[in-house]
Amino acid sequence: MRIDFLKTFLEVVSAGSFLEAAKRLQVTQATVSNQIASLEKYFMVKLFVRTREGAYLTEEGKILNKRARQILDFVNITKKEIMNSSEKLRGIIKIAASTIPGEHILPIIAGSFKKAYPEVDIEIEIGDTGKSLKKLIEARADFAAVGSLMNSVNVFETKVIARERLVIIIAVSHELSDKKTIDLSEILKYSFVSREPSSGTRNEIYKILSEQHIDPNKLNMVLELGSTEAIITAVSGGIGISIVSSIAAEKAKAAGLVNIVEIKNARNWRELFLVRLKKSEYPEILEKFWQSVDKV
Repeated sequence: MRIDFLKTFLEVVSAGSFLEAAKRLQVTQATVSNQIASLEKYFMVKLFVRTREGAYLTEEGKILNKRARQILDFVNITKKEIMNSSEKLRGIIKIAASTIPGEHILPIIAGSFKKAYPEVDIEIEIGDTGKSLKKLIEARADFAAVGSLMNSVNVFETKVIARERLVIIIAVSHELSDKKTIDLSEILKYSFVSREPSSGTRNEIYKILSEQHIDPNKLNMVLELGSTEAIITAVSGGIGISIVSSIAAEKAKAAGLVNIVEIKNARNWRELFLVRLKKSEYPEILEKFWQSVDKV
């Protein structure tokens, strides 16, 4: 039995004759007769009584008339559900992120995208900038979210997802606590707690130092740590001072962990980026996520 045979059956019921049904369907009367005969063979009953006045349903035909409409309704509903389902985005988006964008910016972007496309899962793996960009290049991540491009601009397409300042943080009891701003050169006098070499923050700090004609190698580096939170903990414990994201610093200050001193007369702002490799085409799920950043 075929679905289109049921449609022919219902057309005969509506038209009241095989000939009129054939005209409406734009087929031959023989075609209509053959399709009805196939249905009668399938159900092993007579469906119509044919007279000179037209075609009339048998009792068995009346049952099929009722069920045929229900069957076609269910087919149409199923078709719509399948079409709607195929339009939904599904899958996993993997993002390798450095600390600040991964912990403070991406959750907002990912949450907004998740509301629009609830069947998409977003995995954010936090590391440093160098490792995040490496995962992107090696296709172990779909995107990277970082605070520095580490001199690899040519292979990436980027979008700015936030702008922030880099600020000096000190222990609450530190001798610089009464200062609002200091020259960058003054930090050379104090023990300095730094991120690891592959950190985007460290890369940006070195750029700022170089712009001020200060040799980064003159920093009195006493400790290297793998996250901004670890830096804040070390500074609050009096191990040294550091330069970190204003986003993280403000939260730490509000918690009473550190004080903030602004950098005087130096470029201390930076952009945070969402990054992808330069390609001619991306899967729909990844392209929609990329485009969604413009709306955040």
